[in-house]
Amino acid sequence: MTDSNTDIIMGRKTDKGVEDSFRPTIFVCEGHSISEYRLQGLQNLGRPADGVMPEIPAYSRFVSRNHGIFETEGRSSTFTAINTTNGIMFKGAYLKPWTRINLKDGDELTVPSDDHEKDRSVLLVFASTEDRINFWRRLQQASRDKLTDLCDRESFITWWKQNHRNRDYDETVLFILDLDDFKLINDKEGHNTGDAALRMVADILRHSVRYDNQVCRWGGDEFVGIIPVNHSGAKERLAEILQKIWDDSTAAGFPLSVSIGYVDMHSAKNILDIPGIVGMADEALYSAKTNGKGRIEAHK
Repeated sequence: MTDSNTDIIMGRKTDKGVEDSFRPTIFVCEGHSISEYRLQGLQNLGRPADGVMPEIPAYSRFVSRNHGIFETEGRSSTFTAINTTNGIMFKGAYLKPWTRINLKDGDELTVPSDDHEKDRSVLLVFASTEDRINFWRRLQQASRDKLTDLCDRESFITWWKQNHRNRDYDETVLFILDLDDFKLINDKEGHNTGDAALRMVADILRHSVRYDNQVCRWGGDEFVGIIPVNHSGAKERLAEILQKIWDDSTAAGFPLSVSIGYVDMHSAKNILDIPGIVGMADEALYSAKTNGKGRIEAHK
């Protein structure tokens, strides 16, 4: 759906008032990853596919493109189940198709997986009180990098394990991005400037991918991301990111040069071995650094 009613919070500050920030909210829990969506009006729960993003997205393959409908008026919300392959559970029982339930603070909905992939079940928690919303926000922040608000390494790896079979990723590259001479920025400009540089890069990366979970802060000044593109088209996409970082940082008064290494994920022996694939991309990053920095290199 292109016209979304959803305000995606993701733990970041908004310009809403304090009372407004505790309106009905749904927390979508997939493995180690927790996302927050404010409920208002009619919103569809579903799995993103073919460029269509539902208002309440869940990325497990056990979630249908249209899995259910949330309807909210004021502080009251309902959920209507749709006739789907895997169904959805409420209070330990499957909801019959087109059953409509009134949601109360703390109610949970579950899209189950099969016995072989129990870690891919999706839990949805309805929260409408300040205490419960704050509780789940604390859990959410525990799975995100404190400085940049990107996914942490564990959330990123879990997300990929849950979504690698999605046909959106039939052609996929993984990249690792590193700020050039970052130590000099901290030494000359101070750690506040260094932190601002990391937040700027993180924000650019977040807006350069389709889904928030596609990029993470791997550690220090290194960022890792996944983009659904073939090997030949990857360099052009990554060059746009590199140029955006340079342009925005220059305008902000502290020009940033970055180097990027990338690898075709399907060339790896095990597509789920994210640390191993990052190691391959890191070899390409090393080549970019030794060949002059501010460059993009592919793993060979």
